[in-house]
Amino acid sequence: MFLRTEGFKFIVFFKYFIIIQPILDILTYFSIIYLHQSVTIGIIIRVLFMGLCTLYIFFGGNQYSLKKYIITYLLLLFIVLGIGLIINFMNKPVFNLFSELQFYLKIMYYPVLFCTILLLFSVDKNYDQAKQTLLSSITIAMFITALSMFVAILTGTANTTYKWLKTGYTGWYFAGNEISAIVAICFPLLLIYSIKKTEHLRDFIYWIPTILLAICALWIGTKVSYLGILLTIIVTVLISIIIFLYTKWKNTTWKRPIKTILLFNILTAIIYFGISPFSPSYNNIAGDYVNINETVKENNHDATEKAKKEAEKKKVKEKRGIHSETENDSILNSKILNILLSSRDAYFDPIYNDYKDASLAHKLFGLGYAGFYEGEPKLIEMDFFDIFFSFGILGFTLILLPLLVVFWKVIKTLFTHFFTFFRIENILLLFSLGLGLGVAFLAGHVLFAPAVSIYLTITMALLFHFHTTINSGSSFE
Repeated sequence: MFLRTEGFKFIVFFKYFIIIQPILDILTYFSIIYLHQSVTIGIIIRVLFMGLCTLYIFFGGNQYSLKKYIITYLLLLFIVLGIGLIINFMNKPVFNLFSELQFYLKIMYYPVLFCTILLLFSVDKNYDQAKQTLLSSITIAMFITALSMFVAILTGTANTTYKWLKTGYTGWYFAGNEISAIVAICFPLLLIYSIKKTEHLRDFIYWIPTILLAICALWIGTKVSYLGILLTIIVTVLISIIIFLYTKWKNTTWKRPIKTILLFNILTAIIYFGISPFSPSYNNIAGDYVNINETVKENNHDATEKAKKEAEKKKVKEKRGIHSETENDSILNSKILNILLSSRDAYFDPIYNDYKDASLAHKLFGLGYAGFYEGEPKLIEMDFFDIFFSFGILGFTLILLPLLVVFWKVIKTLFTHFFTFFRIENILLLFSLGLGLGVAFLAGHVLFAPAVSIYLTITMALLFHFHTTINSGSSFE
């Protein structure tokens, strides 16, 4: 039976599902824009795939060592989320069943897929091949993403990232936040694949998707895509230089051609930094920098004027024998925070107040979708806050448990394999996870977006199992 195989038939199926992700996103875009559909083909296929993954976890082969732990975890998660849904159905002022169910399905996507990939990796003999399969499928998916964006921009059919003030393009993708998060998470994974495939100068062909994705990030126009690629490129070039100098100093050789890899890394950096000044991302960030400087100057001026007035008041009070302390507002007020967070902090207070005044049951199991709204529902769009307020203490703990487990494995490996820990592949994986979680915290649309979280789960699973990679020794294995 298909589900009872040792995992490899299912991982091939998983591979093709990853490859069609950009196609599903494009179909979703056209469905929303031209057909005005709320339930799109992308949602349907992804929900069906999550159901298939759940069947694979519960009814697949029994040889997986992690299976009993994964099933126990998922059962607890389903029970806690189910109780929360029932509590909100009975007590929430406004309860839209479709919106609530859609919201719950979105957050369940990442733990279910993470558990599925763990099972696919749990058979040691399949690990290297499974990793190669997933990395190659992500590379193909991102190549399709970059090409479709360029075609959309060149044909004048691209969606814009911003409606006013700033510039940028999302191609045939609906949400700028999601596509920028995908690019930031996947770029380090594409670098890993490019490095692994590099043997000769002719292998530059494997760097083409990586370079195209970097250029694509510049045209999205968001801080996430621009800074994510920028930091990844800088770190990768620096590590390659260090390894190159180390091999010269020790007069040793690597199994991978370090000169060629360094050359391709530098070429990628030259292309990225050469094009950057002409891109929407650069112009948008330059505009934000100007706004922040102007805001700081305004705040400094306001603070100076206020200090003068307070000093004058103090002198008057002292003459009259009145002694009181005055409080000065911080020079760095919320205007700068609004610019950096795109005003997401403004949505925090209403949901926080809902949670603070809620019953113990709601504190434990959450307020559901968007809190106790009465008008238009609005999330904070900062994933960790939305998870905490929507699913409560218990839901928050269980939903983030996979991340905590990955962190524990990383820290454990750091202490047990310290000298072989800092390999370029491991550093890029950590970069991918760090960028994903950073975007989830500041901009949202990662853990709640199946189109994004699928890539984050792959990074998490690779990090969970990277202790097997470390044992190979080479920095480019």
